[in-house]
Amino acid sequence: MSTHRATSGPQPAGMITALLEQTLDPAYAEAAQRRDTGPADHRWNARAVLAAVVVAGLILGVAYADTRAAAPSSERTRLALVAEVQRETALGADLQQRLEELRAEVSLALDDALTATRDGRAQAERVSTLEYASGVLAVSGPGLRVTVSDAPPEETLDPVTGEPIDAVPEAGLVLDIDLQAVVNGLWAAGAEAIAVGGQRLSSTTSIRTAGEAILVDFRPVTSPYVVEAIGGEQLVSRFAGSDTAARYDAYRQLYGIGFDLVSADTLDLPAAADTDLRFAGPVAREQPGETK
Repeated sequence: MSTHRATSGPQPAGMITALLEQTLDPAYAEAAQRRDTGPADHRWNARAVLAAVVVAGLILGVAYADTRAAAPSSERTRLALVAEVQRETALGADLQQRLEELRAEVSLALDDALTATRDGRAQAERVSTLEYASGVLAVSGPGLRVTVSDAPPEETLDPVTGEPIDAVPEAGLVLDIDLQAVVNGLWAAGAEAIAVGGQRLSSTTSIRTAGEAILVDFRPVTSPYVVEAIGGEQLVSRFAGSDTAARYDAYRQLYGIGFDLVSADTLDLPAAADTDLRFAGPVAREQPGETK
């Protein structure tokens, strides 16, 4: 009895026949089939990409139109605010000038009225001295001009963007306390009248910082800060030899802060802007025939 072993796979003769009939490898056939259907798929993908580009373009166009429509409105608002600030600033300057003119007229009228009598002349001299000392009237005379300025900017990196920028080091910035120290040093050296950045100082003038600006009598001043003082012959030498001048000369060498002293034969300082009385008032005079 003979047994036969089962075989799986083609016999050698069958394999030769298959090679002769199928001369192309199945993998190459599959690739060829994909290539044959490729242009249609490619056209479909191109249409999809084109549609996406069109939609994105529409979205960007709408956004641009909205931004462009809003930009003129915001720009007009900004320009209107700038124009209003400039207009109010000019108006304030005109009113301040008119106020000084009226003060001068009142002073002259007062002098004319008081000089009619001997007692009146004595009172007129006293009033004039007080007016000049309190800053009510503009003054002129020899004195000292002190210029204090921020240190030159240095190249550094912006903390947000990391881009290189020019900025003044913190130690090289002039602060409100620096101007206060210079002003106090000038008063101590014998100054009779002082102005900072063109603003005359009175007994109620403040020098302080608001944000990043220094305000003198609520008016901003910027670097270089010019402090002008009118005084006697000893003013220049006293201030130049004071501890204040020595300290800021050291700051100039250490931190680059500008500090310059120049004597002047004539300085013209305006009247103070705010000289209103706060606690004093006129005394009520008795009318003839009245009794208390």
